[in-house]
Amino acid sequence: MNTLKLIATCGIAAALATGVAYASPAQDKKAEKADSHAHAKIGAAAPAFTLKDTSGKDVSLADFKGKVVVLEWMNPGCPICREKVESGAVSKMMSDAKAINPDVVFLFINSTAATAGNPKESADYLAKNKVEATALIDGDGKVGHMYAAKTTPHCYVIGADGNLAYDGAIDDKGSTNYVVAAVKALKDGKAMSPATTKPYGCSVKYKK
Repeated sequence: MNTLKLIATCGIAAALATGVAYASPAQDKKAEKADSHAHAKIGAAAPAFTLKDTSGKDVSLADFKGKVVVLEWMNPGCPICREKVESGAVSKMMSDAKAINPDVVFLFINSTAATAGNPKESADYLAKNKVEATALIDGDGKVGHMYAAKTTPHCYVIGADGNLAYDGAIDDKGSTNYVVAAVKALKDGKAMSPATTKPYGCSVKYKK
């Protein structure tokens, strides 16, 4: 028996002895594929991701472990998204949320295929409207699909425990901002109600 065969035989024997199952390359691929199709669900762990910010730096959801995180899908070309930002509604949402929880983190995600190649546009869009938050570029739409983001804006609130607490519209088109309400509910140790609402705005223009 040559050395390579001996190593392989020993490896299999060790696996059988310890009860450890080694996945085949095909099984690994299958698990990877299943993970890429994981969707965000209320009460379950928010899908992990890493995206580039507008300066090219990697930003991961895991970077904010232990903090409340708000995700908002954005598109500088969407009139409804622009109206919410340019009217000051988004800035007010952020200041109201931070008044409840100063450590809340806001991440704006751009999954719009047409603008993904120009991260500066997303950075300028937020800066011009005095929105002090990080913009993340999701050019292939992978994260958007994981969260099933449908519109711009579409908002998600993740609790400090890492579980999804809210999924839906930014507000009720009136005086109630659902994101602020979710941050308040988390602060009070209560479940957000409603935990899901129908998002409105322009459809996310994913890569075909």
